[in-house]
Amino acid sequence: MKELSQVFKTGLWVAAGGVGALAVLNAWIASRTQPLPSLLPGEERHHFWRGHRLFYKVAGSGQPLLLLHGIGAGSSSYEFRAIMAELSQHYQVYALDWLGWGNSERPDLEYTGYLYAELIRDFVRQVIGRPCHAIANSLSAGFVLRSARLQPQQWQKLLLIAPLGDNSLIPPALGIPLAEALYGFLSLPVLGLAFYNGITAPWNIRLFTEQSLFSPGYALEEAVVDYYYQAAHQAGAQFAPRSFLTGKLNLPIQDDFRVVAKPMALVWGEQNRLTGLEQVERYRALRPEVPVYRLPGAAFPHIEAPQAFLSVALRFLAEADPALPG
Repeated sequence: MKELSQVFKTGLWVAAGGVGALAVLNAWIASRTQPLPSLLPGEERHHFWRGHRLFYKVAGSGQPLLLLHGIGAGSSSYEFRAIMAELSQHYQVYALDWLGWGNSERPDLEYTGYLYAELIRDFVRQVIGRPCHAIANSLSAGFVLRSARLQPQQWQKLLLIAPLGDNSLIPPALGIPLAEALYGFLSLPVLGLAFYNGITAPWNIRLFTEQSLFSPGYALEEAVVDYYYQAAHQAGAQFAPRSFLTGKLNLPIQDDFRVVAKPMALVWGEQNRLTGLEQVERYRALRPEVPVYRLPGAAFPHIEAPQAFLSVALRFLAEADPALPG
C-alpha cells in the first residue's frame, strides 16, 4: 500500500510538472506575439456590439458592400487585401473582422453560427444603415444566408465564395457528446491552450496553408504565413476556433440557400481542396438559375486570381439581371 501511495504521489508530481511546463510554454508563446497590423486600405473604425469591440475598415463611396472573411485559425479580413482597393473605386466597402478573429475583440464565450448571423444583422442596421451587397467566404456564406433569410430587407446581392455550412473535427456518427467533450477540453486554460498552440505552430500554419488553402505550386510568401501565425496568437485567439473545430458554427446552409430570394452567384477556385467542386452540383440542383464561376486558385481565388475575381464580382454586382452565364 505504501508503494502504491508513493507511485500515486510521483504521478501527481509528474503531472503537475508537465502542466507547469505547458503553462510556461504558453506564456512564452504569448510573449513573442506581435500586435496585428491591418494591411487593408481605408479608414480604421470600431463598433461595440453587445459590449464587445468589432474592428472594421471602410473605404470608397456609393452602394455599400460588406466583405466577410472565412473562418479558420489566423483568419481575418486580411484575405481581401488584393481586391479591396479596386472594389472601393465602385462601392463603399466595409471589411469586418468577425468577433473572435483578426483585430476584433476575442472574448471567452460560446460562438455559434446563429450568433454571427445576428452580429451581421445588427452591423448592417447599426453601422451601414442601408441594404448592402455582400461577398462572403466559406462558413461566412452560411451566416449571410441565415441573416438574409431572417432579414431579407437588409441585403441586396450575395456573392458567395465556396459556401460551407458543415465543419467539425467530429465525425457525424460520434455525435454531440464527443463534440461537447472536445469543446470542454479546448476550454481548459492550460491543456486546451497548449493543444491550440500546437496546431497553430508556425510549421503547422505553413503546412496547412500550402496544402489546403492555396494551389499546388503557389508561391506562398513567408510574410503571409507569419501574418496568419500572429493573427492566430493574439490574446484570446483560442476561443472562437474551439467552436469552429467542434461544429458550433455550422448552419443548414443548403436549406437557407434554397429559400433566400436574393440575387446570388457562387465563385469556386478550381483547385479548392477544402470544399471540392463536387459541392457545386448540390447547389446547382437546389437553384439551377444561380450562376457558378470557376476561377483559378483554391480556397482563395480572390487572392490567387484577383483580377479574374474582380471581373466576375464587379459584373455581377452591377448587372441589372444577376443571372449571368457561368
